[in-house]
Amino acid sequence: MPTRAVRGSNMTSNWRRHVPAFGGLLASLCVGCTGSIAGPGGEASAAPPGPGLGGNGAVGAAGAGNPPGVTGACDGLTTRRVRRLAKREYVNVVTDLLGAAAGGTVQKALPSDARVGGFDNQDSFLFVSASLQESLADLAANLSSQVDPMQLAPCDNAAGSAACLQAFIQSFTSKAYGRPLTADELERASQVASTGQDYATSVRLVVELALQSPNLLYLSELGASAAAVVSQAAVPLTPYEIASQLSFLLSGTRPDATLLKAAESGALASATGIRQEAERLLQTPRGAAELSRFMTGWVDMGPIADVSKSAAVFPEFTPDLATAMQQEFDQFVTTQLKGGEGTLSSFMTATSTNIPAILATIYGPDLTSAGLDTKHRQGVLSLPGLLAFHSSDVHSGPVERGLLVRRQLLCQDVPPPPQAALDRIVNNPVDDADTTRTTRQKFEAHVNEASCNACHQNFDPIGFGLEQMDGLGRFRTMEHGLLVDSHGELTGTDVDGLFEGPAELSSKLAQSDTLATCLVDRFFSFAVARPSGPGDTCVVESWAQAFKAGGTHIKDLALTYVTDPSFVTRREDR
Repeated sequence: MPTRAVRGSNMTSNWRRHVPAFGGLLASLCVGCTGSIAGPGGEASAAPPGPGLGGNGAVGAAGAGNPPGVTGACDGLTTRRVRRLAKREYVNVVTDLLGAAAGGTVQKALPSDARVGGFDNQDSFLFVSASLQESLADLAANLSSQVDPMQLAPCDNAAGSAACLQAFIQSFTSKAYGRPLTADELERASQVASTGQDYATSVRLVVELALQSPNLLYLSELGASAAAVVSQAAVPLTPYEIASQLSFLLSGTRPDATLLKAAESGALASATGIRQEAERLLQTPRGAAELSRFMTGWVDMGPIADVSKSAAVFPEFTPDLATAMQQEFDQFVTTQLKGGEGTLSSFMTATSTNIPAILATIYGPDLTSAGLDTKHRQGVLSLPGLLAFHSSDVHSGPVERGLLVRRQLLCQDVPPPPQAALDRIVNNPVDDADTTRTTRQKFEAHVNEASCNACHQNFDPIGFGLEQMDGLGRFRTMEHGLLVDSHGELTGTDVDGLFEGPAELSSKLAQSDTLATCLVDRFFSFAVARPSGPGDTCVVESWAQAFKAGGTHIKDLALTYVTDPSFVTRREDR
């Protein structure tokens, strides 16, 4: 992303003279990449990724192991690219550089990224629009003007010195970019810093430069620029690229000093060295947070505070209740992860034990002095927060819940409805005011009509099986004075059969190899920042076999990936 002049600053005139020197930075980063950097972006979207070329060198079909002219390849490789950092990742880097207050400013200023398949880092949805570029430049100017130069770049000389400035340039940018500067980059950064009228201004100029530099904003996966090009060969990433890949996967930010030292020493040249660093990072709070983020995305959960509920239908859904639901959900995920030692089975069958007092009214008789009633409450699918999130604003949302299981947990494709069906839904909406029928009875029209049944038979019966839980996750046997039928059925899986309620569904899914393989596939998407494709199938299946054989410990997903050849290599595209 080209830098631009700083508005409203006495640094503007000096900065402008050096903008051309930096305008080519992004172009040099993207040599050999396909696709376009510019494009729509910034706004949240629930649209699924599609085939074809994405932005930032993002690859849909090609990046998923099917380069043009090559068929039958199955190696899990991603084509060389640069990936724009997700907002969350950028916030983390800024926080590391300038502190929590600066990170909070970025969090408030930038728009949210698209959450695709539960994850916010999917490459083909991460663009730099003109408005985002403007926001980043404004943030860089604002944040740099607020730093305390002598605290950020201390120097024995109260007025600063050339030696102190050079040391700061190298240390600050190395932390920001995840690698040392090249000689040319150091020279250019020094030229910008030299335009400051004093030491403090020079320090702020360096900060402003780094915060909007493509070297910070993008994650490079290009390999060494001087590497010989071998058509269709696997291109090894540089040690510093490997360090950043590992750090963003397991810390959500640039490498720490220990990891940078490992890159410099050559310790990341072997799978053993990479695994050692991965195990270290997994033991950190940020490592635990990244695994939690993956498991949260696996069930396609966003912030519960963002859920919209009708005040007329669900007056109990207050901000305090949403906060309590989020607290319980997050604590359940953390508890089941057990620092990565937790298993998929525990996520599907364990009961919540950290229940905020306000949720007693939601759990009702399911919450006893001995804990939750396991007849109704087992696993993540029985949590009120998840049930409230995956439901309608006015009812229990059997379609939404059925699609969650079919698409997200079983990785079984359900195409969007054709336009004719959408038009029919608009013209014949479900009557939410009708109290003569249960929600299930209203939606059974899908199954009873041939034009709808072809698709809805695949997910409605799953959603119907969760009808004993209303739109806030409260157990019920009656709705509008009518008996609730909560019998459901799984079909097209390896654990087909009837069930009633989330506890029985969870028990069945916990035995499913399809569920375990799907979790691995979702981790592939989370880790590689793109959906899997035909060229990744054998890799995902291999990981899945190891995952199941090892007892489905969640941390093994990360350790398997970082020791796989696809972690340290990319497909040649030049």
